[in-house]
Amino acid sequence: MKKYLAPAVMLAVFETVAVTLTVTKHNLFYLFNFSYIGCSIALGLVLFIRRHRHARRVTQLLVGLYMLVYLGLICRENMQIEGFWYYLFTGVFEAATIHYVVAKIFGPLLFGRGWCGYACWTAMVLDFLPYKAPRQPRKNIGWLRYVFFAVSLAFVGGLFLFQVSDKENVMFWAFITGNLLYYALGIGLAFLFQDNRAFCKYLCPVTVFLKPMSYFSLLRVKCDHSKCVSCGKCQKVCPMEVDMTDNSRKRKNGTECILCFECAKACPKKAL
Repeated sequence: MKKYLAPAVMLAVFETVAVTLTVTKHNLFYLFNFSYIGCSIALGLVLFIRRHRHARRVTQLLVGLYMLVYLGLICRENMQIEGFWYYLFTGVFEAATIHYVVAKIFGPLLFGRGWCGYACWTAMVLDFLPYKAPRQPRKNIGWLRYVFFAVSLAFVGGLFLFQVSDKENVMFWAFITGNLLYYALGIGLAFLFQDNRAFCKYLCPVTVFLKPMSYFSLLRVKCDHSKCVSCGKCQKVCPMEVDMTDNSRKRKNGTECILCFECAKACPKKAL
């Protein structure tokens, strides 16, 4: 049963958050929300341990579709970064604010960029494209993510600065428009650079939060050098081009590991 410790711990973390928020906010929604996400992630980890081929994709679809369809379209909550700014400016610790604090600001201290690998509804679609491992050299345009970050902040700030009426309706349509834009850019970049995760590497504004916190992540893929034969297969299949043979926190693209474990599955010596 020791091999199931990781999913049990992950479920316990999310259940703790679920119960804490339910009690403090007096709202049963948080119990359902975080219990569902915790169970989905734990299920994915169990399937991975049992070597199910599509373990990560199961969790990715369960969480991604829930966030996009139920929370975003049905509940009309803007779960993009604009929603985080919106609730932050209104001084309300709800919805997108809690989501960002748990999944994208403090959560990465525990599970790094696991959000990108198991829950992101943008990557959920991009991972269906044919370039699962990049076929071109990495581009030096990562600075564009900071432009998107600044634009999102300026957009929401402008709503308050110019006292735009019916902000909630504007934010809902911004969620729909933003997602369509992200999908269009993500798919376009994937085919242009032959890399499914090009959007994640160059444009996604959320990585401004994720990258620095992921540097200190407790959950990390490590290499057992006594088993490693330097075959390079792990680097060939990594969608984020992380050097998994280097165990230091300063390894190449180290803050971009999405814990997809493609490297571990490809390693012939089980060194990862």
